[in-house]
Amino acid sequence: MEFATPLSVHEDRIDAYHDNEPLRYCTLDNIFGDQPVPGLVIHDFEAKLHLAHEDGEPRSFAEAEGDAAAMQQEMDTVERNRTWELADLPAGHHVITLKWVYKLKKDEARAVIKHKARLVARGFVQQEGVDFDDAFAPVTRMESVRLLLALAVQEGWRVHHMDVKSAFLNGDLKEEVYVHQPLGFIILDKENKVLCLRKALYSLRQAPRAWNAKLDSTLKQMGFQQSPHEAAVYRRGKDGNALLVGVYVDDLVITSTKEVEVQAFKEEMKATFQMSDLGLLSYLGIEVH
Repeated sequence: MEFATPLSVHEDRIDAYHDNEPLRYCTLDNIFGDQPVPGLVIHDFEAKLHLAHEDGEPRSFAEAEGDAAAMQQEMDTVERNRTWELADLPAGHHVITLKWVYKLKKDEARAVIKHKARLVARGFVQQEGVDFDDAFAPVTRMESVRLLLALAVQEGWRVHHMDVKSAFLNGDLKEEVYVHQPLGFIILDKENKVLCLRKALYSLRQAPRAWNAKLDSTLKQMGFQQSPHEAAVYRRGKDGNALLVGVYVDDLVITSTKEVEVQAFKEEMKATFQMSDLGLLSYLGIEVH
């Protein structure tokens, strides 16, 4: 596998790998397997791959170490949600590594509005049938979002927007999954312990489905009916008292014949999940006026 952008760690450091020729590429075995490149130490390979990236987002734990507020906020959310418990790794089980991912949340004008740190599992090592069974989760199609907006315009309804904070952390796991302790938050004198997951983490293969199942059961308990034509659209009420909700992963597009119904639904959701009330919908992949 040849890289379009040479890695700085390669320059002037490796000169005798193949007939004293400078190494200009890495193989998959060098990266993931048992054939490391002699003299080459890569502490965070993904960070090296993004040397040419200039969007301001940290690419490694070392780069983000100076600003730990976002990471601490993520850990507080994980612990408050009782996502895991410290445990010994049972015989016959493998453990999944975790990674910090840093993002800059931007508005429709591409201005930075929030620094985010997300703790994710390296789910690509999971085996179907062993670590998970099904991973599919429905998402509202953009055509359906446009249809909700068109209906709201026709009827004169206001369209509201809510966001579920750390949505995937709410999904209950059926499988037994173990992960390493996250970098920067390893418990002193318990470094050899692992974390047994009660709930899903981002990038677990089954995380989207677990979250969708949780939200689906919650909405149905609140009296909503799922659309037979669009699995991610729900309705509550009849005739002149209808409340419609479109689910786009962790975003909720909400509209109703009565504003009081929208406010009542928002309070129900806040009592169940950690929610951000974003007011009237202004942006969801498309700008809304």
